[in-house]
Amino acid sequence: MRADQAQLLGDRYRLISPLGQGGMGIVWRAHDRRLARDVAIKELRPSRHDEEFDVRTARRHALREARSAARLSHPAIVTVHDLLEEDGRLWIVMELVEALTLQATAWHLGRLPVHWTAWIGFHLLSGLRHAHAAGVLHRDIKPGNVLLTGERVVLSDFGIAVLQGEPSTHTNTMPIVGSPGYIAPERLRGHPATQAADLWSFGATLYFSVEGRPPATGGDILTDRSPEEARPSRRAGALRGLLEGLLHDDPVERLTSDQAALLLSEILRKEGIAVPPMRLTGSGLFPPGAFTM
Repeated sequence: MRADQAQLLGDRYRLISPLGQGGMGIVWRAHDRRLARDVAIKELRPSRHDEEFDVRTARRHALREARSAARLSHPAIVTVHDLLEEDGRLWIVMELVEALTLQATAWHLGRLPVHWTAWIGFHLLSGLRHAHAAGVLHRDIKPGNVLLTGERVVLSDFGIAVLQGEPSTHTNTMPIVGSPGYIAPERLRGHPATQAADLWSFGATLYFSVEGRPPATGGDILTDRSPEEARPSRRAGALRGLLEGLLHDDPVERLTSDQAALLLSEILRKEGIAVPPMRLTGSGLFPPGAFTM
């Protein structure tokens, strides 16, 4: 995009270049002229522009994502700044996080060491606990939605988040809500999202970090194909008990966030990394250059 063609949104945000594209739209790097800073802007684009249903669905997703994330203020959660509607499209203005995803990092390295994964898990769980305390269920925790900056672990993409108790608006004509391989088994059986389901996805994400693959091949709500049981981890080391507890098939028997927090604190303490138990603020630094490629 040439400078003279750059689009200006809300007489404030100038689009610079695309950062990535997903099923519901494009994420742009943009410049906030009022505050003189770069931001990320998600442009919501329905998959079928000629159908009013998709426009309504995109608008509902955008409002839900912006409102869910805007309720949250935590260093381990991407910050939402603004929501605009212009040229018939919705645009979500967010904090620009210069980072690699956990998925890209693990693919590059093959897998991450146990102590790195524990550190990532500690901060990611801190943000997730904050979201749950505010009544927000993420529903799409996966390695591609975890950003690693070298100083922060950031949970991104609240595009299918819901507030606890909010009825699901998806029907059997809609795509599966979540990412195969990281959806809790009870959700694949048609049960609603819960905090326990988010914790299963959190466990599956940590499993991917140490193993380089998801714990199981996800089932399919639309075909009634049952999910496989989580495969035992071979490289989890000190994280094995945590992963087994988080990936329990029965959500009632699954580890709670309090239990997971205590286990992660203890694992990090044994690695020589002092963290106050249960004080999950997201503060602290990675080892210098840990995720610099």
